[in-house]
Amino acid sequence: MLGMMRPGNCLMAAAGALIGALIAIGGINGLFSAQFMLVALAVVAITGAGNVINDYFDVEADKVNRPRRPIPSGAVSRRGALVFAVLLFVLGNFCALTISWACFFIAILNTALLVVYSWTLQHKVFIGNITIGYLVGSVFFFGAAAFFNDRIGFALVLTALAMMVNVSREIVKDMEDMEGDRKSFLKRIASSGKKKRGERFSMTDDGARLRYNERMMIVIALFCLLVAVVLSAIPYYFGYLRASYFVVVLVADALFVSCIYSVLREQRKKKGYTRISRRLKIGMFIAMVAFIAGVIF
Repeated sequence: MLGMMRPGNCLMAAAGALIGALIAIGGINGLFSAQFMLVALAVVAITGAGNVINDYFDVEADKVNRPRRPIPSGAVSRRGALVFAVLLFVLGNFCALTISWACFFIAILNTALLVVYSWTLQHKVFIGNITIGYLVGSVFFFGAAAFFNDRIGFALVLTALAMMVNVSREIVKDMEDMEGDRKSFLKRIASSGKKKRGERFSMTDDGARLRYNERMMIVIALFCLLVAVVLSAIPYYFGYLRASYFVVVLVADALFVSCIYSVLREQRKKKGYTRISRRLKIGMFIAMVAFIAGVIF
């Protein structure tokens, strides 16, 4: 059941929060303090809960796209997954409350958004992508909010950068999962005859068709990546981070630029989208390393 939390994603989110905290305090002093540990635990619990609740709501699509996941494979019951998600949400919010009221507010907001996203927003193009982009970016601000000071604005740059990259990645993942989502939509229509407002598909004489132009989705994804590349220069340009940051972030920027090229070249290849999504994730990880390097070295 722990695998449903996506431990890798949870640890990456916790690392993001700790980077936000390091940026706020401008160094590594107190890295192993109770405050840091609570920040990491809160983020791991809430991120993990969000992944579990997403599996709970997304069973039909996962039967097509990811049949080996615990619920569609029968390894875990939907009820068991729901109870596990609730317990994780409670743990994460309790940890946030012990840190500060600012962290608790962010935790409550993110908990609500994770549930609403999994329940309905994931079926809505763009608003769902923006929601996930915010949720990923917010972990950096959450970490900085634990040590609220005059450097908090700087953490917003990293938050915005992460948000742009992840909005782009979510759109790429939408393109990757399009066939499974289409089948899920058709199955829901066939069983209930009901549609949800804002869904990405509509029924026509030719079957289920995408409501939004695929080219427009790609343009937005590419625009977000370009904004992320521009934002990545701000910390070094204004002297917030050292040259070590600039050297490492150039690698991340190179990956982002390569993804722009790949999206334009492989628009209708599912395997191409899978590779691009993975590359964007690696690029974001390298960008996180760049921020660490810029604070420490």
